[in-house]
Amino acid sequence: MSEHGEHVLSHTAIYMVARGLPGLVAFAAIPLLTRYLDPAGYCRYALVLGGVGLLNALGFQWLRLALVRYLPGCLDDPVILKSTLVTAAVALLAVLGFMVAAVCFMPVGGEWKLIIAACWFMLAAQAMFDMCCEYVRATLRPWKYMVLQLVRSLATVGIGLGLIMLGLGWWGPILGGAAGMAGAVAWTYRRDWSDVRIRYDRQSLAGICQYGLPLSLTIALTLVFSTSDRYLLTWLKGEDVGGLYSVAVDFTSQTLTLLLLVVNMAVFPLAVRAFEREGVEAAKGRMRHNAALLLALGVPCVVGLSVLAEGVCHCFIGPKYRVSCASIMPLVALGAFLGGLKAYHFDAAFQFAHRTIYQVWIVLAAAVVNVALNLLAIKPWGIRGAAGASVAAYVVAIALTAWLGRRHFAMPFPIRGAVQVGAAALLMGMMLYPLRQHQNAAALGAQIVGGAAVYGIVLVTGDFLGVRGAIVRRWRRQRLGLELAAMAADTGASVPATAGVGNGG
Repeated sequence: MSEHGEHVLSHTAIYMVARGLPGLVAFAAIPLLTRYLDPAGYCRYALVLGGVGLLNALGFQWLRLALVRYLPGCLDDPVILKSTLVTAAVALLAVLGFMVAAVCFMPVGGEWKLIIAACWFMLAAQAMFDMCCEYVRATLRPWKYMVLQLVRSLATVGIGLGLIMLGLGWWGPILGGAAGMAGAVAWTYRRDWSDVRIRYDRQSLAGICQYGLPLSLTIALTLVFSTSDRYLLTWLKGEDVGGLYSVAVDFTSQTLTLLLLVVNMAVFPLAVRAFEREGVEAAKGRMRHNAALLLALGVPCVVGLSVLAEGVCHCFIGPKYRVSCASIMPLVALGAFLGGLKAYHFDAAFQFAHRTIYQVWIVLAAAVVNVALNLLAIKPWGIRGAAGASVAAYVVAIALTAWLGRRHFAMPFPIRGAVQVGAAALLMGMMLYPLRQHQNAAALGAQIVGGAAVYGIVLVTGDFLGVRGAIVRRWRRQRLGLELAAMAADTGASVPATAGVGNGG
């Protein structure tokens, strides 16, 4: 394994903890909510989150993407960039605030006014919270990132459940999450943002717009792509069906997307730095490890969730949701993996080449395909039709992205690593399949541990990413160090300072 390969793995491991611990707290919210909310209530909760997420992506994602992309180039004096980004965010929130105030003063739609106002406050908290998180990620501080995410997750679960108990229903977790994000922003302000002033640099803003706006529109269209099925299901089949489908998608996507996101968060900033300082080939080396890690984490999750769907739903999902969730979990897992592979690897070709406008057209085409297929499939096949339509649309999206991206920045793809991952996941699935009928918590835990052990042993045996070679080299260094220490003890000499130390090469 090369030195930068070991660095990528160690950085990914740090982010696995930093993002994984808050993710586990957020993951716990779904089993709890499915026990306290009926499908219609969960549907409303999911639709509100989807709407706020869409507005957040459309209005503010371009600022966060520009922060991650351009901050490594101006670490000596980041104030101009930070001030420009914050000024733009405050201006957008002010415009939206005036629009919300105007709606609230209208003499119609009384019950919707509170919802609209609350959504604005949540959007404001989300926009600033995400900016703070991206800043600590861009400055390579994963542990602070973990604290920020943990505060939000704990508030969503703790405060949200408390508000549900007080009778606020599906509003509980929404208000709890907003409170947690506002508190996290206040905590991080003093160190990271106290030097910011309400001002902007015209040249910086122009570059930010050129780079970020197409990406923001792409992400907004991606959200339309990924959430339109639940809106269409709710419209065509009712809130109960929309809620059943939303739980399956949220549970599976949080489980799988979290792992893929961790890899991207760890590797992409390193790849950007390598691109800026060392050139194209250095960045490709980073992204080759990125693809290999995405495959290594994503493929076994798809296989495991497919084989053990009924046991997973029995242990983690409320009784009202289990049968429906288990029936579509394999399709949802496959779609989430394809979407993650596109977003966290192949899309980077356009970002390195500053041709992000192509992503807009690709996602727009995929969104149109997704909506059309959902309209055709929902009525005859219900939630299975929606899940299958989404998978087909993701296949179209990733094919277009890989094909067009190669014209601008040829993204590396580890064929050998993909074969190794596929073989290991296949053997793991064959081992788990006869055991799938055992569905209690102890059995599921044993199945997960056993499957992971089989998968890991096969990968290490095949020397995936040079892991076996690195283990052997470390063992030899340790053995050499022990032998030198024993010789020194026998002769009374000192052990050389370099004994047992090496760079892995």
